[in-house]
Parts: sequence; structure tokens; C-alpha cells
Amino acid sequence: MPAYDWFVDTESLPVMRIVTPRNVDMCGLYGMSFAYYSLKERMPVILTKVIDYLSRESSKIKGSCGASDEDIRNYIQYITKLKNDLVTNKPYDLLKVDSPEAKRWNEWISAVDSPSYFLNTWVFTECYVYRRLREGCELNKTLEKFDPFDEQKAQSFTNSLEPMCIVAEKLTSMLQPSDKDKRKADFMTLLKICLWSNKCDLSLSMGEQVKLKNEGVQKSPSRDVIDPFQMILDLKDKILVDDSAKIADQVVVRAENIAKAIEGNTTLKKCSCNRLATAAGLPLCEQDEKPAEAPPEGEVPEGPPPPPCPAKFTVPESVMFDIVCDNAGYELFTDLCLAHFLISQKIVQKVRFHVKKIPWFVSDVTPVDFQYVISSCAKGSYRREVPADPKPDATEDSAEEPPRIISSDSLQQLASTWETYVQDGTFVVMCDDFWTSPHVYKDMKKYDPDLYRQLQYATCVLFKGDLNYRKLLGERNCNPTLGFEPALQGFLPAPIAACRTVKADLICGLPKGKWEQLNKIDEKWMEKGDYGVIQFCGKCEPLKVSERPCPMYGDTCKGVVCS
Repeated sequence: MPAYDWFVDTESLPVMRIVTPRNVDMCGLYGMSFAYYSLKERMPVILTKVIDYLSRESSKIKGSCGASDEDIRNYIQYITKLKNDLVTNKPYDLLKVDSPEAKRWNEWISAVDSPSYFLNTWVFTECYVYRRLREGCELNKTLEKFDPFDEQKAQSFTNSLEPMCIVAEKLTSMLQPSDKDKRKADFMTLLKICLWSNKCDLSLSMGEQVKLKNEGVQKSPSRDVIDPFQMILDLKDKILVDDSAKIADQVVVRAENIAKAIEGNTTLKKCSCNRLATAAGLPLCEQDEKPAEAPPEGEVPEGPPPPPCPAKFTVPESVMFDIVCDNAGYELFTDLCLAHFLISQKIVQKVRFHVKKIPWFVSDVTPVDFQYVISSCAKGSYRREVPADPKPDATEDSAEEPPRIISSDSLQQLASTWETYVQDGTFVVMCDDFWTSPHVYKDMKKYDPDLYRQLQYATCVLFKGDLNYRKLLGERNCNPTLGFEPALQGFLPAPIAACRTVKADLICGLPKGKWEQLNKIDEKWMEKGDYGVIQFCGKCEPLKVSERPCPMYGDTCKGVVCS
């Protein structure tokens, strides 16, 4: 394991000069862990860069937000105190914002055994710092819509325009109806494109721009092109667990089974005997004491028929695939490509993207970022001619190969379709508070049972990136050979897939001896994002009638139709 002995300060911080023991939670208490290094070195740098951005671009920020000099100064002072509290391991401050979500945070803070930065679970502290960073904006009303990472995310998108053009052009050949074998091969390819796009993580780099690079050693004009499909070949030995074939097979089978269940389902063709039921022209339920009054003769009920109550679903309304997003920019672009493929191949009917409600971990996707990526692709303008590689046996009389043209034409076409998908509900953007809570996913049913039930409707839920992976594993340093399913610790709302480049020192599902082998090669291999995993668990909890009333009703369930 990496040895951070050289910067462990045991006088000011109560840390131990050891790595994280097996089967305990990651935290800053272990001074030779990546958790300690992140809290001591990485996060202060991230906060410092936000302060620098506020100082450097104060005029632009004031113009776009309507903020005053005092607003900017107050926010800088707020972040400065947060940074100092972090590096000196102060106890957590309670949030001062008066909102239900902030009150829940304060309850969680008050409930932890060690409510300080280095002694509590690493993921709790990281989430707390980003939540506090957001609170600083909420306390200055003119900064409520300010994203302290917007400049970095915009630059990251621009830096990735060429590989996006290359993927877009290739994707167009994957969207046409194809036979079973080609569809599977394309599905697997896009999963690997999604995996390696996770290298573009601005949190790991502490806000510094991350550019994809060629991994091969061949030098030629074409190697000057950052081709994500070539990256798959170059990095084939860096995927430590590759369940992409299993995902491609089982998602298709499960999607077909769900489609058949939806077609044969009759339980959603009736509803409770109330005004909504009568207005919708649906049959009455036997348990209702009396029928609801019908609308006056000739009067047409206003609006569309009410939707069935989600609490009563035992079969989803449509065949859905869920993506729990990680980074904006190029990574989100690749997620959109995978989603487009699943729709065009009629594997699923709808894709739901779960994003963060607030700026998070520098480059995580927010609803604003989601729209920005699509609109920027639609407006993208790029063109470059790349000379062909010279042939080894070419003579003076040989005809030269034409240059390769890389352009944004296909990118713009894809984005136009994505805009339509967003408008017609084929692509759905969801941003539940749970994704910006400090809780690991085995506890989702406890803290957000309604979200857990939403995930149960999915054919598969794809979790992207390192933070999601840590939460899937409960932030516990399990044995690297532990299987993916037991590592999930009972979090089984639907079949779970995970695409993650390894950027934190916990992992599961490795072959015996692999972890030790990699440690001998490079003791810091788990921090760099050079290796990746594509893992799958097909086991899931069956979807049953909920014991809780639909959240749209509050505390009282009124039947099968939701008002």
C-alpha cells in the first residue's frame, strides 16, 4: 500500500501510521491511507482553488450573479474557515440554512460517533465539505445559482471535443438495427468507452484539467489523434474485472422479460373508486364504500387521465435503464451515447439519468451541466485533417492515402436527437437529495425508500465512477477478492453494474493474487485511474406493492391512481 509516512503529523492530528485495516471504514484516522492524504492534501487544494477563482474572476461572477463585493468577500471568508477547520480536524459545524434538507444533515451530523473531519468516515467528511461549500452560496442569496466549478467543467468539455467527434461518428454506425452478435459487441464497446471516460475526473486532479492520452508506443500522425476506440485496445489489459459481456447479455434478457410483463399486466388497468377514477373512466375498486360522483353529462374531465400510483406498481410502466452519473463533460457525453444506443436498438424504452442537485466533487453532473453538454454538442464546431500514416512498403509512385477528417457533423446530429429525447421523456433527468447525502448505498432503503423503489423499476442501474463505487461498497476496505454481490451488502434494488477507473484504495472482485501482484509493480496503482473495472450483479430484490404510501399522497394512500 502507498506509504504517506512522510507527511503524517501525529502531534496536531490523532492519526495512526498504518494503512486502512481490512473490513473497517475508510477514514482519515489511518495516516498511510489515501483517505488521509485526500483530507490533508487534496481537499484543501480544491478549496484554495475556489477561493482563487472568486478573487480572480470576481467581476465576471458579480456580473452574472448580481453579487456585490461584500457577497464575494463573505463567501471567501466562509471557505477560508471551512478549509482551516478541515486541516486542523475541528468538529463539524451544523448547517445554518433553514431547509428540510439542511435539517436532515444536522440530524446526521449530530448522530455520528466522531463528528470531526479526520475521525469520521471519509465519504461522510468529503460529502460534508461539498455540502458546506454549497451552503456558503445559499447564505449569500445572490450566489444561490453560482457554481464554483463551472469554469473548470466548461474547459474540460472543450478539451475533449475531438474524442467526442470521433465517438459520435462511430456511434452512428451502431444505431441502425443490427443482428444479435453485432448488437452485443457494440454494447460491450460502449461500456468500455464509458469506463475509460471516467479518467476525466477533476476531483482526483484537484481541479487541474485532465486530457485523454494515447497509451500505445507507436509514433505516427494517426497516433496524434486521441481515439477512444483505440484506447480500448491499448488498455485491454488494464481492465481488472470485465463483466461487459455478462451485462450485454443479461440486460437484453431482463428487458425482454419486463416488456412481456408490461404487455400482459392488468393490475394497472383499474384504480380506486374516487373522483379521479371516475374521471379517467376506469373501473371501481371493490373495497371502496361508494362510487365517486361522475362528472356532469357532456362535461369532459380536465387534463389527461391520472397516472397509476407508483406505490402499487409490481410491474414498471416502461422498460427503463438507469445511469447514476459521475462527471460532466466527456464522461456524460459517453453516457448519453450508451443511452442512445439502448434506445435505438430498442433494448429499452427510456433512460433515466441520476445527477446531483448541487455542484459536487468538482466535476459531477448537475441538471445545468446535463443541458450544457447537450447544447454544447449541438453547437459544437470542430474540423481537423489528420495525415495518413505512411505505408512501410510505399514507393515514390504509390498514391498517398487521403487525410482523415475529424469533424463535429455527427456530434451535432446526435445532440439534436438528444434534445428531442429530453423533450419527449425518452431521456429523464432526476436529482434526488440522496445523491448528495453522506450515506452509503446499503442504507438507501433506510434513508430514502422512495428512491430505492424508483431504482427497482430499472432493467439495470449503471453506477459510474469512484465515489459511486465507494458508496456501493459501503466505504469499507473489504478483501480485494470479495465478490461484487457480497460487497454490495444487500443493496439489490435492481441488477447493478459499475464502471469505475480505480482512484481510491478499496476494490472487490479481483482474482486471487492480483492485488498483491499490482502492489509489487506500483504501490500507488489504486490512486491514479490507470486501471478499471466493469462489474455486474444480476441478483435483485423483487418489486412488490409498497408498504408505504406513495410520497405524492403524503401519509395517506388513496388507492391505485396517483393524483
